[in-house]
Amino acid sequence: MTQSQIDGQALGPYRVLDLTEGGFNWCGKVLADLGADVVKVEPPGGSPTRSVGPFVDGEAGPDRSLFWAAYCANKRGVTIDLDSRDGRDQLVRLVSGADILIESFRPGLLEGLGLGYSDLSAVNPGLVYTSITPYGQTGPYSQHEAPDLVAWSMGGMQYICGDARPSAGPGQCPAG
Repeated sequence: MTQSQIDGQALGPYRVLDLTEGGFNWCGKVLADLGADVVKVEPPGGSPTRSVGPFVDGEAGPDRSLFWAAYCANKRGVTIDLDSRDGRDQLVRLVSGADILIESFRPGLLEGLGLGYSDLSAVNPGLVYTSITPYGQTGPYSQHEAPDLVAWSMGGMQYICGDARPSAGPGQCPAG
């Protein structure tokens, strides 16, 4: 994309560091679709999301995931090992030139690596740091994961799923 094309898009002047996984990659995709320069940060060996099907011609592989292709379209990529000091330093250097960081790690993980909001905002005071978690950063469920079934159940959408029970009226549960 040329600079003039980027300038004409809503988020053209912004750089986003995307450290999300799974369906949370959607956030970075939307920002990229709106013109932001989104850099997908992957661990060594590639993002776990690359192993999510369906796959091109039904054959699994890191570059064959249609899920990955859909959710990571319009993003550039970089490999960084956040478990190493060099990798963490590399991320800090990227943060110095970024506008937004989005992540979907378990609450407290990045802070424990010295990459929490307070650490990174000291490097870049204008950084918008967004953590996407199923149940927030604090509270009784903050450390819980939320696969689809759990998320649907906790959000109430599971109520509309399943077979109708004609013997039960509104607000009633059938016995047995």
